[in-house]
This record gives sequence, C-alpha cells and structure tokens, in this order.
Amino acid sequence: MSVQPEPTPVPEAARRQSRGRATGVWVVLVIAGLLLFLSSFAIWINRVALNTNVFTNTSSSLLDDPAIRSAVANRTVDELFANVDVQAEVEKQLPADYQGLAGPATAGLRQASYRIVDRALEQPAFQQLFKATLRATHQTLVEVLEGGGTRVSTENGEVTLNLRAIIDEAADRIGIGQQVADKIPADAGRIVILRADELDTAQNGFQLLKTLAWVLPLLTLVAFALAVWLSGDRRRAVRGTGWVLVAAGLLGLLAANLTRNYVVGSLVSREDDRQAANNAWNILTELMRGSFRLMIVVGLLFVIAAWLAGPSRRALTSREWLAPALQNRVWGYGVLAVVVLFLLFNTAVLDFARLFVLILLVALGAAWIELARRQTLAEFPDASSTFIADTRARMSSWWESRRAPSAAEPVAPAADDVAARLASLAQLHSTGELTDEEFTAAKAQVLGRS
Repeated sequence: MSVQPEPTPVPEAARRQSRGRATGVWVVLVIAGLLLFLSSFAIWINRVALNTNVFTNTSSSLLDDPAIRSAVANRTVDELFANVDVQAEVEKQLPADYQGLAGPATAGLRQASYRIVDRALEQPAFQQLFKATLRATHQTLVEVLEGGGTRVSTENGEVTLNLRAIIDEAADRIGIGQQVADKIPADAGRIVILRADELDTAQNGFQLLKTLAWVLPLLTLVAFALAVWLSGDRRRAVRGTGWVLVAAGLLGLLAANLTRNYVVGSLVSREDDRQAANNAWNILTELMRGSFRLMIVVGLLFVIAAWLAGPSRRALTSREWLAPALQNRVWGYGVLAVVVLFLLFNTAVLDFARLFVLILLVALGAAWIELARRQTLAEFPDASSTFIADTRARMSSWWESRRAPSAAEPVAPAADDVAARLASLAQLHSTGELTDEEFTAAKAQVLGRS
C-alpha cells in the first residue's frame, strides 16, 4: 500500500499572503485618497486664495451675479447714508417752505439709490474700480503674510479692504457727490481683513499651506504608485484607484457644500444676504469644485479601462467590437487628443500643478491604448472590418431587434387563417360545444377581424 503524502500548507499560506497583500493595497489606496482630498484644498488655497491675479480675476466676476451685485449695492448705500446726514444735506437744498419734506424726500432717495447703484455696478467703469480695490488689498495681504515688503503698510495694525472709492463713486451716481464728498468719514467702507494680533498665526498658516501645496501632491502620487506596485493584479489596482478617485471627488464636493453652509451661516447674519454669500462662495470655489468633478470623471475612466481589460463576457464582446478600431492607432489617439483639448479649453488656470496632472493623464491614456491594442489584437487577429462600418452594422441590428411586432402597424390575418378558424368554430358547433348564439357571436368576431 502506497502512502499518500500529506497536503502541503503552502497554498494556504499563499492565500493568506494574497489576502494580506490585497488588504495592504486597499489601505494604501485609502491613504492616497485622503492625501488627494487634502492636497486639492491646499492647491486651491495656494492657486486662488493666495494668488493675486487669479483671485482678482475670479472675484471680479462676482459682480456679474445679480444677488451679489444687489448685496454690494445695498451695503454701499447703507454705508453712505450711515456716515452722512443725507437728510440735512437735502434740507439745505430745499426752499424754506418745503424743508419739511426733507424726510420723505430722503427716504425716497435712499430707495432709488439702491436701484441706481445696482445698475451702476453693471458698468465696466464701476467693475474696474472694484477690481482695482480687490487687487490692492490682496497684494498688501499677501506681502504681509510673506513677511512684509517695501510697499506694505497697515493702518492701526490692520490690513483692510477699503471701499471708500466705491462709496464716493456711488454718491456721484446718486447725484449728491459734491454735497457730501467732504463729509464722508475716512474709515467709511473699511472692512478689516487681518489684525496685528493675528499676524503670527496667519503667517505660519500661510507658510504651511505653501509647503503643503507641493508636498501633498507628491505624497499622493507616491501612495498611488506604491499601491500599484504592491498589487499582484495590476488591473484590480487600476480599478481600485478609479474608485478611490470617485470617492475623493464625491467627498470633496460634499465637504465644499458643508463648508459653505458653515461659513455662510456663521458669518452672514442677514437672511437677505445669504443667497449672495452662497453665490460668492460658489464662484470663488469653482476651480476647486471643478477639480473634484474632474476626479470623478477620471476615476470612472479608470474603472471602465480596468473593466474593458477584464475576463467577463461583456468585456470580451466590447474588445471584439473595438478590435477593428484598435488595428489603427488613429482612433485611439484621436479620442485622447479630443479629451486633452477639452481639458485645456475648460481649464481656467493652467499652472504647473494642473499641467503636470494633464501630462500624467495623457501618459496613462497612451499606455492604456497600447496595452489594450496589444491584448485585443492578440485575441482577435482577424478583425478586418472598419470600425465605422462595424458600428453601423451593430447599431442597425440592435435597432431592428428593438422593433417589436406590437409597435408596427396591425397586420390583417391571412385568408387561410380565417377559414381555418371558421371551420374550427363550425366543428365545435356541430358537436354541441357551442350554442347557436355563441357560434354566431364567435363567427361575427372572426369575420370582423378579417
């Protein structure tokens, strides 16, 4: 009797090692997703909030929004009437017999002023003034955060946004500029941005964000590369990367909305101004939210690419359909070129980080085209029909299969079929299974449908 050797424990150990590696890959992917999420905020702050040109151009579009424009007009008029006794100035202009009408006249002037300033804010001259004010304030703030400079000065230990020029312009538009020009206080329209006691904290945070804006993206790329390297199945690693990108994009959009609700709710007390604040947040964070939407799209492309390379029946059918197109590289690289052009024309800011990501996506897309082409042509070497002709034939076949007989025009029954049914009814009537009335009704029904 031969003795059977005992089974070796190596397969179980290999399975445990495989499960451990798969778990490790997913842990690294989750870490990479969190780093990507954080780096998106850091890059946005560095690219928009701390870049004077981008911030000014982005903020200038605020006045294109009706709700924001109305809020700015209301704030400007309120500042003007709060700092100047407009009623007294109106009273001086009225004859003695009509000075009692100064109060109603001032109230009417104030209501009209909201509409006048709102319309004035649509004019290029007013918008250029608003843009110049934002640029000067932002330059001062950035120089202070960077440690100071030759042109930096703070009034009373504060960095402020000074809307005095806009208030003066509003007074001229209303028609009382000459009367109140020397009566508007110097601090009218001043909004404190940064106080001296907050300077150290702000400067430290500024330097940290500048560092994180380039350190976090590098760590993110290293984490994704490590996950692919650890994975024994590159296709699953690509699919996992895609799902992580989708999750990071969705989490980023959710975080942006939650942050908006918190910021607007805590900083804006008047209900009338909250719509304007929400719109302002959406405009200022459009680049960041656009990055998160791009993550979702790229993640889905990764998932689709991994699925197309898989062993499922539908994936095999898809590769068979793509085989004619992949015989010629023009189709694949043509689609890639269209995607690149779309991203270029829809990119508001093309800095180094965005350009690097674009180059990386192009390289990954080209690599996928070559790998998919090699796999597909190895599986279907005889695919000879052109891609357009094959697609047209498949679409025609699908359309014909979708045309159900019930959707077509009703077809009259053939004469032979009517005769056969009448003979069957006569047989049933002769055997007594149908009464005279039932036979007559059934016969009429058959003849009526013929």
